[in-house]
Amino acid sequence: MEQNKNNVLIEKKVFILSVFILTLLIITSIVICYLLLSDLIIDTNKKDLIDDVPTFENNEELTPPVEEKIIYELKDYNGKIGVFKNESLVYTLDIYLFTLPDYDKELLKEGIKVYSEKELKDLIEEYY
Repeated sequence: MEQNKNNVLIEKKVFILSVFILTLLIITSIVICYLLLSDLIIDTNKKDLIDDVPTFENNEELTPPVEEKIIYELKDYNGKIGVFKNESLVYTLDIYLFTLPDYDKELLKEGIKVYSEKELKDLIEEYY
């Protein structure tokens, strides 16, 4: 009789442990599925954003008159767009160069000269 009680207790413990492990596996599977799906959603959104990024091809407004003095320069800074004044970094934009079209990447590698505060503001707005 005593051994029968011990067997029942062992069976209960095995059952509880099995339920716990099964629950843990289900929760792990749900988390993995969520992470995989969220990566797909983010990648899809990145592709949509990349298509919406403006380019500066055929934009004559950015061609400065000869007599104006350069105030700012936008160029590559650690893979992001950096805004420089007198060769010193002022701030960086939260825009990665890899998201931009090749033409814009080349412009930023060479540096885009900016001749007024308004032009800087307009140029930054085009990137966002």
